[in-house]
Amino acid sequence: MSTNKKRITTVLLDAGGVILDESEHEEVRAEIAVEILSTINPGYSVDSYCLDIEEAVKCFCPSTYQYVLWKYLRNNQSLFDKVYRLYLETWQQRKPALKLNPGIKRELRLISQSFKLGIAGQYGREVLELLKEASILDYFSYQLTQDGFTITKPDPRYYEQITEAFGVDPRKCIMVGDRIDKDIIPAKQLGMRTVLVRVGLHENQQSRVPFEVPDAEVNGILGLATTIEEVARMK
Repeated sequence: MSTNKKRITTVLLDAGGVILDESEHEEVRAEIAVEILSTINPGYSVDSYCLDIEEAVKCFCPSTYQYVLWKYLRNNQSLFDKVYRLYLETWQQRKPALKLNPGIKRELRLISQSFKLGIAGQYGREVLELLKEASILDYFSYQLTQDGFTITKPDPRYYEQITEAFGVDPRKCIMVGDRIDKDIIPAKQLGMRTVLVRVGLHENQQSRVPFEVPDAEVNGILGLATTIEEVARMK
């Protein structure tokens, strides 16, 4: 193993989009949003929702779902609060079970052979339970989740707290995520190397300035381990 490769010791993985397949979740979220907004804005459709999501992604909005609702309720805070509560309540009733991304087991096994693994995502202990059920939790040297922190993405202090809890220098980490705004930017601010996985709602999100460009990109999960090895060898 080269000296440069030894410098990178840890890989942090986003949960949603990287470890987890959120495609079914996004379908349900779309259904709920359309049901609600069509009562406020007659004619609102899935196509309308998709266009609104694209807008949210392009403007780097932290919450794409709040963006869509607020777009049509922005002059009425109290109504927005009421509608957003309804959205969240309906989501809790309908949300599908968590599901692993196809191929992630193999990639995790390969990555864990060279690096320590940790999670830097916005899911709680339920993701650890899923990993345990799939017999792959042991690939993770660090098993903390969002439940252990009071702040979250895109605040770079979230990543700072994670690396402090893991006892690792951020400069010895690679962050793997599916969003430039929530994963790549704050990780780079701490000196991490970064890999962008192009999947899901933010698949087509583009960097606005050179600093926001990840060290590498991968389309989907397959080949992630190889890409991480390549990034670790970068000078």
